[in-house]
Amino acid sequence: MLNRLAKLALVSTALAPIFLTLWFVEISSSWLRGLPWTENLAAHWLVGSGYLLAALVLSGLCFGLVWLSASRHGLERLPVKIKSVKTVDKEIVGFLLVYLLPLINQSQSTISLPVLVFVAVIFFFIVYNSHAYHFNPLLGFFGYHFFEVTIEGDITYVLVTRQNITDCKAVSQVVQLTEYMILDANHAK
Repeated sequence: MLNRLAKLALVSTALAPIFLTLWFVEISSSWLRGLPWTENLAAHWLVGSGYLLAALVLSGLCFGLVWLSASRHGLERLPVKIKSVKTVDKEIVGFLLVYLLPLINQSQSTISLPVLVFVAVIFFFIVYNSHAYHFNPLLGFFGYHFFEVTIEGDITYVLVTRQNITDCKAVSQVVQLTEYMILDANHAK
């Protein structure tokens, strides 16, 4: 299982789309409507680059955590027998509101950074304490799907895998990322 620091990192990576939205807001605010696209890009390519860099770093961290966890040298592989499967990919839609929150200030010329930091901190603690950090859009971007599975012993987990599961026997080995989150070890990379 991942240690507390790795779980904090996984929750933090869920904030990457907020940085991407902030980058979009910054670049669209400085965009001059009369200039051609190429000239605008040449003149304003550095605008909001800190936000874009933060989004890219968090994306790399997310991918690295999952990749290392499933590697042969990562977490211990555990055999598993799944009794039932239900897709939960649709749950990610609920996070969309938080990711689009910076666009609400679009009518103003500046972004209210204190309000955004406050909302991001609340979002971070809610996600961490509710065990909802598996609904990370970056994992979806990297091709992972989310399933609610019940294993022998009637314990329910969220399974993260790159495959579409149509048969309970499709997953035979997992690594346990958190208390309620497992990763398909054979189809993780």
